[in-house]
Amino acid sequence: MTSTAPTKQVNTRPEHLVLRLMTESDKQEVASLFVKTFRREPLGEYHGVNPGEGDDIAAVSVKDPVSFVVEDTSLPGPHRLIAFRTSCIYTAEALKAKEDKIAAEGHGDAIQAILNRMTELWLAKSTVFKTNPSAKVMKFIALGVDTGYEGKGLAKDLLKASMDKAVETGCDAVTVVASAFATQHLFANRLGFELMGRVRYSEFSWVNEKTGKEERPFENLVNPEFLEVYEKKLV
Repeated sequence: MTSTAPTKQVNTRPEHLVLRLMTESDKQEVASLFVKTFRREPLGEYHGVNPGEGDDIAAVSVKDPVSFVVEDTSLPGPHRLIAFRTSCIYTAEALKAKEDKIAAEGHGDAIQAILNRMTELWLAKSTVFKTNPSAKVMKFIALGVDTGYEGKGLAKDLLKASMDKAVETGCDAVTVVASAFATQHLFANRLGFELMGRVRYSEFSWVNEKTGKEERPFENLVNPEFLEVYEKKLV
């Protein structure tokens, strides 16, 4: 008779790679690592990465205690961060403030414009705030693993820590924008997230606030074909 007992998951992460919550003192390292690793993502590879984006990501990610980093304690330091999973918590009030800021200041650049479009699509389909105006939703912002540290399970460990934190902090759901085939497959087929919306890169257009002209900044980005946004309810 074959046993159906679950197999205990073995942690393959070396002991010197320490996973912990992100702190204020980590912002600069997270910002630098974001700029470095986002160039591998379809959006970053195609459009390029503005160094200031890393600073913005780090500043947003440290506001709520829901972002994680991995540091290699075998390195001499002081700069030892080699991976991160940044997140923030959305409330109805925070989303309204975000909307008001976009209306007043614009999107900033094409990448922010398409990411803001994904937020619109998610909110149009999601029932989280409609059924509970005081709900909290964790938003996965970015993931980065430094060169040479791939294949050590760091992305998986960071994801688990983030999902556990979402539950711990009383979040009603988690949402994420996935730009690459691998992450789209992961969230849709392995983690049980629901597809909430997608935009075909080649068809996306926005009005460049600096020139006043309509542009299609990703018209030749066809691999993958779509940018997708997902959600998973936790309650």
